[in-house]
Amino acid sequence: MKHDKNMSHYKRPLSKIWLAVYGGALVSSAGSYAADNTETTNIKTLTVTASMPDDGDGYSSPTTSIASKTPTSKLDEAQSASVVTQKQLQDYQTTTVSEAMRFVSGTSESNTLGQTEDGIIRRGFGLNSDGSVFRDGIRSSEGLNFDQTTDHVEVLKGSSSLLYGILNPGGMINVVSKQPKYQWRTIVGGHYNGTGGGAGNIDITGPLGNGFAFRFIAEKQDQDYWRGYGSNQHTLLAPSLQWYGEKASFNITYENFQYDIPYDRGTAFINGKPINIGYKTRLDDYSNRAWGRTQTLSSHWDYQFNDTWSTRLTGGFNQRKYNSDIVTTTAVNTTTGVVTRRADAFRGFNHQTKYLSWDVIGTPKILGMTHNLVVGADYEMDQTYRAHAYNGKKNSVFTLNNPVYGLQTITDSSTEKTADKHLRNRIHNHSVYLKDNIELTEKWNLVAGGRYQHYEQRETKGIPTTLSYDDAGNKFLPQAGLVYKLTPDVSFYGSMSKSFTPSTNPDDNGNVSAPEEGTSYEVGSKWQLTPSLLATVALYRIDERNLSLTLNGDTYAVDKARSTGVEFELNGEISPGWDFSANYSHGKAKIVNDKNNSENNGNLLQNAPKNSGGIYLSHNITIHPLPGSFRLGGGVRYMGTRAGDPDNSFTLPAYTVADTFIGWDNQLLGKKTHLQLNLNNLFNKHYYTSSGGNLRVSEGQTRNVVLSASVEF
Repeated sequence: MKHDKNMSHYKRPLSKIWLAVYGGALVSSAGSYAADNTETTNIKTLTVTASMPDDGDGYSSPTTSIASKTPTSKLDEAQSASVVTQKQLQDYQTTTVSEAMRFVSGTSESNTLGQTEDGIIRRGFGLNSDGSVFRDGIRSSEGLNFDQTTDHVEVLKGSSSLLYGILNPGGMINVVSKQPKYQWRTIVGGHYNGTGGGAGNIDITGPLGNGFAFRFIAEKQDQDYWRGYGSNQHTLLAPSLQWYGEKASFNITYENFQYDIPYDRGTAFINGKPINIGYKTRLDDYSNRAWGRTQTLSSHWDYQFNDTWSTRLTGGFNQRKYNSDIVTTTAVNTTTGVVTRRADAFRGFNHQTKYLSWDVIGTPKILGMTHNLVVGADYEMDQTYRAHAYNGKKNSVFTLNNPVYGLQTITDSSTEKTADKHLRNRIHNHSVYLKDNIELTEKWNLVAGGRYQHYEQRETKGIPTTLSYDDAGNKFLPQAGLVYKLTPDVSFYGSMSKSFTPSTNPDDNGNVSAPEEGTSYEVGSKWQLTPSLLATVALYRIDERNLSLTLNGDTYAVDKARSTGVEFELNGEISPGWDFSANYSHGKAKIVNDKNNSENNGNLLQNAPKNSGGIYLSHNITIHPLPGSFRLGGGVRYMGTRAGDPDNSFTLPAYTVADTFIGWDNQLLGKKTHLQLNLNNLFNKHYYTSSGGNLRVSEGQTRNVVLSASVEF
């Protein structure tokens, strides 16, 4: 485990608990890098040798906190857990949660609401705003959760409701923030994107004395959008404060993110094929954008009673307030070329999450067996709110051969959907839960637990207010698993778990779906091949009832769906100076029973590929007599064909996209200067990332270059 050198004065048993809260921002170090110190007496000769990166991070993290709320070896968990390390994110200049998932098996992109929200399929299930993305262990209401504060990303596969409540059975994603350090460090950096424009940022951290440390991260971006028109603009301010005492500690983090971004629903597929229009030509209009502000406040308070017991109090609030203008495509006639569009607008979105939990964590010995216990209670409120919705008149001036822009959005009483004013969907959850990982013998571990959850969900709208949806109830969600350790470095496991998911996001027309209920079964194996190289394989089956899909802005309900598959991942250092990441998944997510249309029974679920995978390799070298050290890398990701809608009326074609980079670390300025050039979509592949219906198909970015630089003081 890697620690700051100057932190030993503050290290207590409590430090282990503190790391648990954040998924162990310091536990993702992946072993050591060996250096070949070959010398050459001829300075004219270029000598290439392996070098050791300054931060020591690699592509593997042997522990994770996402499954048990404490740092636990992956080999001891009866569930699949993936960690996308900081080094992986840095190497490939990751900017979104979707891009981070290139390193995680069994994931693909879902409908992203015009690129304004994270939408990730996990083992066949997932939508935007489905509550599956967390920030530092707290459910996020933010649309886009990856920014300059992100340290690493954890993914827990299968049902995760035991410790985290409302979730569909595909799993959850936890975006872990950078934490204050007890060594002074300032990094000034930025990037320029080949589309035009870029961003600048600063990251300052250090000790304040008496156990305190702080961090402040800020970024300003103004970058041209790659399709046609528009720009990505944001301003980020993120201070955090941390304190360690003899037995207690706390952390408080605040983030303010203001943004103005394009709202791009992509292209259309008609009669099973993409329409004949330029790849970068948009069907919407100049006005398409979303703008607003997100705020996140989280705090974690820990107290260590003794070497066996500790307690943690976690509180958090996050809010996204925004507006949007959207020119919506309602029809495309490929014979005449006429594209029918409508200028829509939404005002006064206010999405919120409030969260409070109290956990007691212990490792008592009972009847000669060690118990790794987490006992807790939590309260959570999730709200989606929309003050006003506007639908303009349909317009048919735009044609495929002659795109005509300038359709204006009108936001007054003539276009407002008065019946949908003040649409509010709110869910309250009160739960108690317990998870116990019991070391039965040296080789056998039993995992058992359950959550008892009381929920209340109501939707209201209109003036005067009318109640349009009202539901309440209690649910018990069990989880059980067994782990067998063949050797200290090889484990086999099996598990079963339940999930329960009230709908957290009404569709365009304000409709709320019935709660989803899932059952997950999983068996697998984990192999710690070396201290810095981990292989995992998992087979799973998930049954889901009352599944909700999206189809051109409407909710499409499916009575029962099933997903089965196998996943493989290999991450870490395969040789000194060589970092490797590979993943592959094969699965089938299908409709078992569609009450709306029985002909859909057996159809594939939307956006869920049968086959997907990726492979990435990076290498550290020094080139004498050139100063500093270099890092080279590249890889490809493959996404198989995916159904575009529940009817399987069209298919998104498979694609393979290659990315590469070269970085240079030196001491031109300050302690460390880093220059990096990334070339994304090396072969300029045209591809489609996801579908929200045949009139809402997202397109992948064409070849682009990103030049980044940073200086550390």
